[in-house]
Amino acid sequence: MSHYKHLMQHLKSALEKVPAYWLSIFIYFICVELILLFKSGELYFSNELWTARLVFLVIFGFNFLPVLSSKTRSLCILFLSYAAMTLLYKETAELNKLFYPVADPILMNWDQVLFGFQPAIEFTQKWNAAWFSELMFFGYFSYYLVPLIVIYLVYKYFPEKIEEFGLILISSFLIYYLVFILFPAVGPQFYFEPPNHVTEARGIFGRIIKIIQHNGEVPTGAFPSSHVGISLIIFWWVWRHLRRFAIYFVPALLCLIPATVYIKAHYAVDVIAGFCSAPIVYFLIQKSYGLFRKWYKSDSIELKSTENNL
Repeated sequence: MSHYKHLMQHLKSALEKVPAYWLSIFIYFICVELILLFKSGELYFSNELWTARLVFLVIFGFNFLPVLSSKTRSLCILFLSYAAMTLLYKETAELNKLFYPVADPILMNWDQVLFGFQPAIEFTQKWNAAWFSELMFFGYFSYYLVPLIVIYLVYKYFPEKIEEFGLILISSFLIYYLVFILFPAVGPQFYFEPPNHVTEARGIFGRIIKIIQHNGEVPTGAFPSSHVGISLIIFWWVWRHLRRFAIYFVPALLCLIPATVYIKAHYAVDVIAGFCSAPIVYFLIQKSYGLFRKWYKSDSIELKSTENNL
């Protein structure tokens, strides 16, 4: 009994160091492995997939580093996990091929029916001033910057909330990535014929985005727009927990939403789907987090009760 007691104590102590969003990462990997099991066993041996899992395994190990304080460790792990999302995003471009053909013709048709033209083409042609182009590229760039700013603000002012924000952020990415796999769409930048597939970079933010696209963009992730969905989810969370800072994120959000169409990353219907999906994703994650905390607290009480009986 004494051995069991010590084992449970060590297990509980170890689990307390692991943020809740690692459960989301674990579930995502299970879903991907199941997809591979039923659709393509050959991708099990993909170097990209194994590299991504090795990276996450290393990051997971940081949870148990004794040299870092709990607050610093939480910050580092969340930052590294957020950065590593790029690896999982890239692999969706391989995994979604298992569900081809792409849905781009359908999305183009929806745009045509709703607007009578292709917004991703007309928007750039009608609003082609250099200052406006740079504003749109800045808005798109804010998608990468805003989560880092929020992570810093949470770390500085509400470190006890960093696990919750991490769950919101990481789980949102993973939910959208699963949709990208199951509903393949590559977006105007990959589907349109030249020269309609690109928007010219005419400033510093335009050039930065071109570098990011060259190194990190792959034919995937058009529908729904995770740029819009995740940005709205982050804003709602900030509004609830960091309200005094929320107003500062509004300009970036207002620029980001049209920018996704302007730079031809998305069709207009992708943006609409991003709006519609964001509250659903946010609710699911918040509900799951509540259940997780309730289960964990209940489990802790049960564990303590067991220890007392021992």
